[in-house]
Amino acid sequence: MASALFAAFCPAHGLELNLAMPWDWDTSARNGKEVWDAHIDFYSPDAPINSPESNLLFDSGDEVVIEARPPTMRTVSLSYGVSKNMFQRPFITGDAEALPANRYIIRIPTAKLVPGFYDINVTLNVGAVTKNYTTKCTFGWKVSQLPVTPDKPADFDAFWKQGKDDLAKIPLDPHVGDFQTFKGKEIDNYNLSAACIPGDYDPKGHRTEEVESAKVDFAGIGGVRIHGWLAKPPGNGPFPAMLVLPGAGFNARPRPLEHARHGFLAMDIQIHGQEVDLPGEYPHLPGYYDGQIWDPPTKFYYYNVYLNDLQALKYLESRPDVDKSRIVIAGGSQGGRMTIMLSGLAAGQMAACVPAIVHNANIPFLKWFAAANAANPQQDGMDRDAPPPLDDSAEGKAQGYFDVMNFAPYIQCPVFMNAGLIDPVSPPDGSWAVFNRIGSKDKTITPLPGMGHDWSAEFDRRAWRWLDKKLDLQPLPGPALKPSGT
Repeated sequence: MASALFAAFCPAHGLELNLAMPWDWDTSARNGKEVWDAHIDFYSPDAPINSPESNLLFDSGDEVVIEARPPTMRTVSLSYGVSKNMFQRPFITGDAEALPANRYIIRIPTAKLVPGFYDINVTLNVGAVTKNYTTKCTFGWKVSQLPVTPDKPADFDAFWKQGKDDLAKIPLDPHVGDFQTFKGKEIDNYNLSAACIPGDYDPKGHRTEEVESAKVDFAGIGGVRIHGWLAKPPGNGPFPAMLVLPGAGFNARPRPLEHARHGFLAMDIQIHGQEVDLPGEYPHLPGYYDGQIWDPPTKFYYYNVYLNDLQALKYLESRPDVDKSRIVIAGGSQGGRMTIMLSGLAAGQMAACVPAIVHNANIPFLKWFAAANAANPQQDGMDRDAPPPLDDSAEGKAQGYFDVMNFAPYIQCPVFMNAGLIDPVSPPDGSWAVFNRIGSKDKTITPLPGMGHDWSAEFDRRAWRWLDKKLDLQPLPGPALKPSGT
């Protein structure tokens, strides 16, 4: 499979993912991650607010009806093609019904659909001689019944038990550096300049206006030390804890000051065995996406990464200032992938998890659309209800040990996750393959229609409030809080 399907840059921030860079208000669609010419608002006409239909998820009816509104362009007509999510070849094409006030209605017969997600690729005629404009919308049809080709190996449990047994032989040998204190606007300024977070996007969630932060490191599997930033409220706790798992790539990690301001002892780790603040460019380690080894599966790059995530959880559990009954895991993109993995691999050890825009899920689907798009002629995927069976290559046999959806049934804790419907890096067919298989009955997924591989401030705020309830978090002792901007 093309490495682009796995290499997940994520401009997300906040609860589920920090980036060690200044805050940037641009969306992924504008900074080159999803390139379309036009902005069009897509709606389900007359759908009640917050209903599945308002999020473009449909379960009944003879047709899916979607209204398109180009708010910033004078238009002449709109044509469209409907394809299976991520497939390039449409199986339906047509011209939208034009309405006054620059609006269009697209009608798709549901008799032509099987459960899953679908892209509506739109071409907008603006009356120019040589230029039309394009964009897309994604909707779901009976997504709770999404068909998936199983790729879980028969010895999945034994494989990861052996990995955990090998990890248990490695002493943590933890080191903690000197703590530095941050107060009020210092936290805001750090968020803006070094953590890619808007200075203070959730003032109602503060539990303290003073936090302290230090470097930590501990021994990991594979002969490396895992480095991270720790941040926490002042005092000895015990505090609820949060392990923040990073998105893809080789880069510095930021201090999780915002998480500590919300009352957590939080740790953000560098999963590659590199320092958290190397000067200059980070070296790309071999085997990550180039020169991958699948035979035996223990040689695959992510094998040690997954186990070192587990080692990070063990480190948090070892700290006397951590409330072991209130440990949370959170991450976005690759971090969402590892949040699901770790919540399944260490089932029963965490109180809740928040995986966002989960990456590398439902690998048979990822391979299927890549092969269909590369075929000559291209295939539309509508001659079957599910992707084809796995191939017999070493990769095909081994990928199931790492496919995120195979860890989901083991999860016992409450789950609060999301998915961008037009996300080309973490397609919704992958996110719902995970969600439908999560073992916990206490699970919620927030669809993000019209959003790609990106971050939502409101999703984060809702996730903080959700954690407040799930963990029964009470105000920290001390003086009444004041907004950090005062």
